[in-house]
Amino acid sequence: MIPNFLCPTHQKHYQQQPSEAILAWDSWMSLGHKSVLGRNNEKAFRYYGSCMEVAAILMEQNTQIAITAITPLERYQLAGQHLAELCQRNGHEEIARAILAKLNETLTNKRDHLVTGTHPISKKESYEQAPPPASMRLH
Repeated sequence: MIPNFLCPTHQKHYQQQPSEAILAWDSWMSLGHKSVLGRNNEKAFRYYGSCMEVAAILMEQNTQIAITAITPLERYQLAGQHLAELCQRNGHEEIARAILAKLNETLTNKRDHLVTGTHPISKKESYEQAPPPASMRLH
């Protein structure tokens, strides 16, 4: 099980202020890296976990920012990867697996949504789809 990192007050604040959420994510990722380098894994755990939750908030809002910036999904993936790696290195295998499972589920659902333009469908529904056309020719 993955612990909660942000309290309800901060969750609500970042939901209402996406620009501040982005700034917090940037700052906390940097502080997480510095904490790892300083061997302060407990602090790094909190920073990376908070980043993952902030990125999840941004994904829910489908927050878009300047073209040169990374997307909320990329932010989520980066924070989750750093958090899982930190847990793995420190012997917290169960938490690392839970984080990786959550990342995989989120990435799969987002990919399905981007490809089809709809929300993910159940496995049962996926077998009931019409077969592809006999020809894949464009013209």
